[in-house]
Amino acid sequence: MKPENLIYTFVSYASHYDTPWGKGTAVEGVDRTAAIAHKHGVPVTWIVNGGSVPVLAGRIREWHDRYGDDVILQTPFFIEDCGASKEKFKQALERDWRIVEEAFPWARTKIAARGKIYNEVIEALEELDFQGMWGYCWEQVWWDGITHKGVPWGSWYVDGSRFKAPHPGRGKIVACEWTARDLNATYHSGSPVVYSTDPNDVLRAGLCAADNIDYWKNLFDDYLYNTDHNERVYFLQQQEAHEMEFTERFSVFPAADVEACAGMLDLFFAYISGYPITLATLPKAVELYRERNEATAPAYMLTHDTKVRPKTNEYTLTLGGTGVGPWPTTFLYYDRECQLAFVEGECRPHRLLSYVGKGNMADDFREERLPPVFVREFERAEERIRIVFDVGQWKPIPYGLVYWEDLAGYAVESCAEDAEVKLIKGRLAFIRFDLAGEARRIELILSKDAI
Repeated sequence: MKPENLIYTFVSYASHYDTPWGKGTAVEGVDRTAAIAHKHGVPVTWIVNGGSVPVLAGRIREWHDRYGDDVILQTPFFIEDCGASKEKFKQALERDWRIVEEAFPWARTKIAARGKIYNEVIEALEELDFQGMWGYCWEQVWWDGITHKGVPWGSWYVDGSRFKAPHPGRGKIVACEWTARDLNATYHSGSPVVYSTDPNDVLRAGLCAADNIDYWKNLFDDYLYNTDHNERVYFLQQQEAHEMEFTERFSVFPAADVEACAGMLDLFFAYISGYPITLATLPKAVELYRERNEATAPAYMLTHDTKVRPKTNEYTLTLGGTGVGPWPTTFLYYDRECQLAFVEGECRPHRLLSYVGKGNMADDFREERLPPVFVREFERAEERIRIVFDVGQWKPIPYGLVYWEDLAGYAVESCAEDAEVKLIKGRLAFIRFDLAGEARRIELILSKDAI
């Protein structure tokens, strides 16, 4: 593993609210969250708005100087607060960012935060020279009014005219997910909210407890496992400060849940800080992404069953029940043109989502129908493996194949000129290429002599 390739970021909502479930700024929750994170040397990125900045400015300035904390800006709701007016939305952003700048003159990287995202939101951010948008939710449907099924996980450049798709080149806005998901269980169960790094969600689901975070450890280990073959693996975790207090202002969850989540975060920060990973605020992570990537960086994730099962209760039954596995080892991939999934043992994709030529956010990111794939020739000797795939005639589309095998000691000797091959952990060979409207033959040769 290469733990330094894992970029860990912790974000906390610390905004002012005037809602039926809470009013004001969760000062007690902010203080509790900060104490736990700073105890382990974890810098916090605080999501603030115009109402919370005056209340928290002194604290955050001190924490910035001592621990490197930073801020990003919660946006108003584009529809509910701004009536779907891009001009009103921009005016509100400009007003609140001025408040942020005056309080925190070191805040240079402009990142917006909100889960409800639209084309006009991304366009407004581009016009106001923002660099990032936090709040994307991989595989999520309906929950909190957010349906982001089809988007990549992690970080990627957003296409301003298609807010769920990667930009075909270098976009202005880096997408950042709400909180990291259990990629394997989320993919197979369709329950991204349950299988996640959100403290309250895994507590309610029975995946973690105040004194037991084995589930989170297994999840984190799966991300670490993939640091060998990715230049960067982004792991972002979020917890709302207003869910870290039980007061007259905020009592979203019972006091016992607040204490349990505090214990879970304390244990988790202690666990991850035992590795030489890269700790970064979200502004720093976005800066790193923009410095290193001229386009959305491909992500290669060989994922495993995290083996801890949720309970059957009101929470896990909310959307008709939560699948509990066991789940097969699965290779997940995305780039700026597509998203692919392969179940262990299968050569052709288990799922393909194409971003090429798609513009309708409601319909276009459904799973693609797939061409037939046949293995016409297969030779395996001690020093050399040769496999020939025939892919049936199909429409132009980004595509890929996987050969699963014990490949320790092998390297790529040859493949089709227009195909890219990547060996993953000595477990599989991934072949990425495009279909152009006719049948394709792909020959892959792996050998120990090619090393």
